[in-house]
Amino acid sequence: MVSKDLKIEIRPIPNRNDIKKFSDNLEYFSQAHIIAPFVNPVSLTYDTGLSKEDIDYLNERNFPYDIDNNWTKGVAHPFWESTLVKTELLATPSFLFPGKSLIDFVKWRYLSVNNYIYSSEQEMLSGSKPEATHYIYNESIEIEIEATKLQKKNQLIRKIGELSLDRKRNIILILENEDSSTKDDNYLTVKFDKILTDKAKVSSLTELLEKDSEEISLIADIKSALYKNVLRKTNKGIFYLETNLGFSEQDVKEFLLDDENQEVYLTIKSKIK
Repeated sequence: MVSKDLKIEIRPIPNRNDIKKFSDNLEYFSQAHIIAPFVNPVSLTYDTGLSKEDIDYLNERNFPYDIDNNWTKGVAHPFWESTLVKTELLATPSFLFPGKSLIDFVKWRYLSVNNYIYSSEQEMLSGSKPEATHYIYNESIEIEIEATKLQKKNQLIRKIGELSLDRKRNIILILENEDSSTKDDNYLTVKFDKILTDKAKVSSLTELLEKDSEEISLIADIKSALYKNVLRKTNKGIFYLETNLGFSEQDVKEFLLDDENQEVYLTIKSKIK
């Protein structure tokens, strides 16, 4: 269930204005903070983070302490409120070895659901726990995440490489609002490399690559018509001459897809080529 070599690092959140940049000089901590599992005020149970599978895992290994999560007012739980299970959150990184120590395994689980600790670097980047002071760094998970990202990037690079020159230019026009009709393949390769560093554009690129060539051409034609003022965008909508084609580019696309409007589409195409 857990690799014996698993190492969990509990890191203090660095400069909160730039949390990706790790620093040893932290102004937030002058001393350690000691925490234990919190009591959920609704369920009146300790937030241990232990699943049924985790409990079975501990029982199979004859864990010697009471891990029942029920809370009794005025009565200190013999394990969940003991010194044994408490954790110091330090101004410097500290480590747990859940595969070698069952106590460390238990700590890892309750720290992962604690409001003062992000369960991963990815969760920290989401900013979903504003009170958090630390985050858990699991090297194996982070490597897996990075490997998955790399695989997805390589898949996108492969798909881009299979595109025709015209389709590449159309996608550049859609994503960058740039007419690259006179640019060669090397130029487009560099443009796509820059796009792959932009998270939002990567998402849009992924969606575009799933569309057929006709739809891509139509979206690119709309972009080109706007760029060349064949279509006019006003606060009342997008117009071709005096005809309102819709309020958004998506509206225009649906208008031009209609069989009854093909003559308008062909006229627009003739003026942007």
